[in-house]
Amino acid sequence: MYGQVLALASLASTSALVNAVAIEPKFYTNDISRVGSQKDIYQFLYGSAPYFSYPFNTSIPVDIPEQCEMVQVHVYARHGERYPTASTAKGIEKVWYKFGNYTEKFSGSLSFLNDEYQFPFANASNWGLLTTPDNVVNPYNPLLGSLTGSSHGEEFRERYSKLLDAHPNFTIWTSNSNRVHATSEFFIQGLGDDYHVNLETISENGTMGANSLTPISACVNWDWNTAKDKNISSTFSTQYLTDISERLNTANPGLNITNSETYNLFDWCAFEIDTRGYSDICDIFTEDELINYSYYGDLITYYDEFIGNKLAVAVGSVPTNATLTLLNTPEDELDQTVFVSFTHDTHLLQYMAGVGLFSEGKPLTGKSVDFHNEFKRSFLVQLGARVYTQKFNCKSASNTTESFVRYVVNDVVQPLDDCHNGPGFSCSLPDYNTYLKNRFEGVDFFSQCGVSQVSNTSELTFYWDYKTKNYDAPLII
Repeated sequence: MYGQVLALASLASTSALVNAVAIEPKFYTNDISRVGSQKDIYQFLYGSAPYFSYPFNTSIPVDIPEQCEMVQVHVYARHGERYPTASTAKGIEKVWYKFGNYTEKFSGSLSFLNDEYQFPFANASNWGLLTTPDNVVNPYNPLLGSLTGSSHGEEFRERYSKLLDAHPNFTIWTSNSNRVHATSEFFIQGLGDDYHVNLETISENGTMGANSLTPISACVNWDWNTAKDKNISSTFSTQYLTDISERLNTANPGLNITNSETYNLFDWCAFEIDTRGYSDICDIFTEDELINYSYYGDLITYYDEFIGNKLAVAVGSVPTNATLTLLNTPEDELDQTVFVSFTHDTHLLQYMAGVGLFSEGKPLTGKSVDFHNEFKRSFLVQLGARVYTQKFNCKSASNTTESFVRYVVNDVVQPLDDCHNGPGFSCSLPDYNTYLKNRFEGVDFFSQCGVSQVSNTSELTFYWDYKTKNYDAPLII
């Protein structure tokens, strides 16, 4: 089965897909021709839809300038496509039960429920897990988390094979979340058989302090309700939800769907695409409604997880400073020059906040949709998202060598606003050090976050002490 899905993923069109593989009869309820047909709405689904590249290309080649040589690459990546977590799945399930108890024939955009429909989230044991051919209603779906992980590994091998071949025995790091760990394993599978990869599993528990891929777990002082506390999220109009609810209730008298239940339909839409490859639920929404939903997600994320939270830079300084230590280390003193880590969306956001990516625009407002702000959650931390840090050495006209650093976010080069005068719009390593020194002035993760309440660990060290310490945390959901 997995081999069949790999074949499907490589096909150019869904029509070719239908003709390429004999579909098992028990999966006939899936309209294979619709798989991947809703790509235009991925950007509106809160980062819960399948992976896509950052949509606004800077036109800067990801390949480094010809006079330069890649010497280090760091990857900070989110797990691939998954099932909804338990809390989200229960919200979806509540709506499903309401639909199931409706005794009339469905009309309008819900009419698809009159036909044979297989609810994709019925098995609670799958909630929160990475999607694979073995656990979804449509195993022929090429948008699965397992495939995103393996294809990422293949792409990484193709682009950075010189660094990999120089140190074919190397380590990759993952948090101990099951879906994160599974993504790292599929990534390793995508690298092929030429390398021996050691996988270190880092606990997400707050007792790890700063020595974690999830340092916010130790940030006792983090306010997860900043948007609400500042009365920002509450000012954003919910009329778009009312419009949807009224439209569904008018078409289906007696359904009585509420705005909160309607909100859950957006999650249903996104995660059904992740499992089935498409979703009829998504057809309920107009473009305006998708835009409003997306912006509301940007709004709460900006303040609850990103730069609108006063501790975002402090938490983001943890992985940023650890990466800086490696960037400043001469390559001949390192056992490997690729550093790949897997974690969750929240932690990618804080890493970008620490670095200063997408952080310079005006604060988001709840008054109305801000179409001009650079922060778009679903562009940055969609399922399978990845942030690359490239370090390369370039020779000058006088034949001297200088090191440079730059970032690639979801396949697109993103220059730092205050430091991009180097080749390929990079930042020289000395200037990068100065940039971060200024950015982290007065920033102290351990004290500002109140880490001492849960841990005595004030530094991330697993990138260099994994050979002498045991990082083998048991998996959690």
